[in-house]
Amino acid sequence: MMIDAHFWQAYCDPYFKFENRIPTGDFVIITANNPASYRLEEQENLIRNKCLQCDLAPHILHNVLVGNEDFSWSEASFASSISVQLAIELAQKYQQNAIYFVQDEQLKLLSCLPDRTIINLGKWGHRIR
Repeated sequence: MMIDAHFWQAYCDPYFKFENRIPTGDFVIITANNPASYRLEEQENLIRNKCLQCDLAPHILHNVLVGNEDFSWSEASFASSISVQLAIELAQKYQQNAIYFVQDEQLKLLSCLPDRTIINLGKWGHRIR
């Protein structure tokens, strides 16, 4: 299975609004919303993200909204310093196409499908809103 080109292009231009503190160091950004880019009702997404939050409970979490530049589209997500491998496993559990991770201040997009495509999106700091 491949990620639809339209969705992949949208994934390549994310912006981030952190609820409180902005994480430092290396971390991943993951959501349980809209599995396989299939839009779910808000209540279902809330339930899915609560389950993901429980899976991430042993780790420090930062709530973050991930969206397009004007946030006319966005998804509630979590930033955490978990390993990329654990993030992939959780993304697969919640049928996510991809995750973001920050490594050495570089934002990377990683496909969670078998191809495991990684795209370096550059310095991540300018994407914080």
